[in-house]
Amino acid sequence: MTNAADSRKRGPRGPYVSGREAQRAILDAARDVFAEHGFRGGVLRDVADRAGVSAANIIHHFGSKERLLVALLEERDLGNSRELRATSDGFVAGLRDLVRRNAADRGMVHLFSTLAAEATASGHPAHRFFRERYAAVRRAATEGVETAREQGVLPPGPPADLVAADLLAVMDGLQTQWLLDPGFDMVAAFEAHLTTIGAAR
Repeated sequence: MTNAADSRKRGPRGPYVSGREAQRAILDAARDVFAEHGFRGGVLRDVADRAGVSAANIIHHFGSKERLLVALLEERDLGNSRELRATSDGFVAGLRDLVRRNAADRGMVHLFSTLAAEATASGHPAHRFFRERYAAVRRAATEGVETAREQGVLPPGPPADLVAADLLAVMDGLQTQWLLDPGFDMVAAFEAHLTTIGAAR
């Protein structure tokens, strides 16, 4: 017999589940499975069990395990991309907000870090996604650095594209340290780095 708590954990079941609800449940389950086991180790059967759907239902909605992975990554990236561009609050303020938001979403940071490491292999299904993502993020961050310098938020210095690459590398590195040691304060550490490069508050 299945109790209510088990049903919530496993996701929606039954003929009355909408396509949107099923897709949401599948994406949430895939996030957990791929974060725990990586893409290679995670299997659709486990995703299906957690989502409360069949493996065939996953294929119906996403086409393949590879396309499910890309859909999950694109959804996460859409939520973060705006912080890497100059906004009304400023580029540096956007980075601060992004680091704080990531610190509140350990599961997604774990997923992204795990898959990014796996995807350095050219045959990985997310290799192209991450390669293109980092190129696009560096371009956006370079524009952000240039704007921040014009606004006096960042001081003059090395080429903007190198400063952008430095900021992204620091953020990725701090996330890894935080995943290994939950007591590590990556928000404070990132703020210390901003102080080091002369960013204004």
